[in-house]
Amino acid sequence: MRSSFKGVDVTKVSLGMLKNIFVELLCIFVIVIFMKEFLGITGDSPYGINLYEVIRILWRSAPVIFLYLVFRLFGLRVIFSLYIIALVFGLLSFINEKKLALTGQPLSYNDIVAGSNISLASKYLSSSNILLCVGVILTGILMLFLDSRLKIHKASKTVVSLLLIPTMLMAFSAYSSAFKVLPDWLVEKVSVLTNKYDVYYVSWDWPGNVKRHGLPLHLIQTSLRLSVPDLHKDELNNYYSLRDQYIKGEPKNKTVIFILCESCWYDDNNFKDLYQPLMDNGFTAMRATSPHYGAGTANIEFEMLTGLPSTSKHLSGIIYQEYVDTFKDNADSFASVLKRKGYITFAAHNNSRSFWRRDDVYRKFDFDEFVDITQMGDVPVDIAKNKKPWQWQADDILLYRSALKKLRERQGQPLFMNLITMGTHGPYQYLNDSGETVYKYEVAESISRLTSFAQEVQRVDKDAVIIVYGDHKPALNKYFYEHNVMPHDIFSTVGDKDEDFNFKLSASPLDFGDVPVFVKSNDKSAVSEFLQHANNKPYFCVAALVDKYFVNSGMFAVNYTQHHGCQNPIYTDYSGYQSLINSVPSWVYAASLFDNIPQ
Repeated sequence: MRSSFKGVDVTKVSLGMLKNIFVELLCIFVIVIFMKEFLGITGDSPYGINLYEVIRILWRSAPVIFLYLVFRLFGLRVIFSLYIIALVFGLLSFINEKKLALTGQPLSYNDIVAGSNISLASKYLSSSNILLCVGVILTGILMLFLDSRLKIHKASKTVVSLLLIPTMLMAFSAYSSAFKVLPDWLVEKVSVLTNKYDVYYVSWDWPGNVKRHGLPLHLIQTSLRLSVPDLHKDELNNYYSLRDQYIKGEPKNKTVIFILCESCWYDDNNFKDLYQPLMDNGFTAMRATSPHYGAGTANIEFEMLTGLPSTSKHLSGIIYQEYVDTFKDNADSFASVLKRKGYITFAAHNNSRSFWRRDDVYRKFDFDEFVDITQMGDVPVDIAKNKKPWQWQADDILLYRSALKKLRERQGQPLFMNLITMGTHGPYQYLNDSGETVYKYEVAESISRLTSFAQEVQRVDKDAVIIVYGDHKPALNKYFYEHNVMPHDIFSTVGDKDEDFNFKLSASPLDFGDVPVFVKSNDKSAVSEFLQHANNKPYFCVAALVDKYFVNSGMFAVNYTQHHGCQNPIYTDYSGYQSLINSVPSWVYAASLFDNIPQ
């Protein structure tokens, strides 16, 4: 006898409900298998199949499942919903693989939302990629047509909503600590569960975070950066006490110029002759350890301008992009502290001023002026006509022309310059090789421009100090592999193109971070001391020791690190490197960048 309740066929409703649950769970199962087996983006599963691992797999897949359920809730049918899921995360997986191969860093939330990155990413598009995009769009239209014709399983909003609630809680668990309205016991419970199921955010190791938790959860987690460090009363007193010791004496040189040389690198066996013009013109070379490979330029610049580590446990991501809105006005940098001592402070970059939000950062760092590519005019005709078809970058001659104009206008005032080159930026097209022909040509041209600039600077001020630093190695993965530049065993995958190479999780800056630094100063004693103490150290230490021997700015952070680690003997292993990186306490960041402290 069929049961009923006030005219409602309960059996029929129950069967319908069970059918809806079965269909949605089946689709969720398909999504998880697809993400894991075909895209490989939902993290490792080293524990075998048991209840613990099932929960862990569902947690790592929760962002994908959440998006599917949202589509279903808004009326999209099964085929089209699954197609959109496959398309979105297939595309993200493809982009992530490209970025990992070229830079050693995975995709992050800000890579997706920062519009300034699109212009650079477009340089990596090929005609086959564009044709594939057209095919994807046409297939999507076909899927939508089939769904409307076949009308495969209209969603039950009740069932979808029931599944959506736990999925949403797992997908956005990283946000629990961000919502201050949540009770402490609940936040603590979420923290315990994320640790129990190994889905907590490893903010200081993005490649490891993706490997353990998967790309979808990583994208959610990187949308919530580390909190801005606090400054407590006892720490403020410590700051005042040390600051009184550090701020003494006058700056040492009237002209100080920092030049970030994009992707500039050599060693004794590769590309060394390209940099000989700098040596012939009085530069002295040493080495530094960059925290990044193939990208991360803004973080290296951050270290040189502030004297603070960019990859410590206190901040996360690309610092400019993550924290600029919370930087205080007149945040401590070489620009702000030297400006208070009467220096003109000038920045220039032959790229868009919004790239990595430098326009906002330089304002917070108190630069008097920032000149970008839109203000630099045109490349001279005789140079422009000889440009190669693969030279998409703006010529560095524009950068140096703008800098020389400012240098000649300063009317005797002391000057601090921060210049970011562009002429050697990748990608490097293969010309029947592994990219070395293009790289050599661009480096030779860029170093020629730099050498001429240095000569002009010395005509204006013979005692000028010029610090040139390579931000990271170029992403010449295949070339480096073929020429044994880096150990073969740090790569997890290799192939015929740069994008085919991926670093193992265990790879560290000690494996890939060696880069050159060039110093020009008439104070040979200072150069000798600087090289002795700064060689092979991280860039925040390079900045600290540049200040000690050539600038004497009085900036707190560089003085702190001079006295707390940067002058110590070089570390011997990765543990020692990490200890040095994390030796700067959070309150130094707070006092330097975030908290307004009376001068």
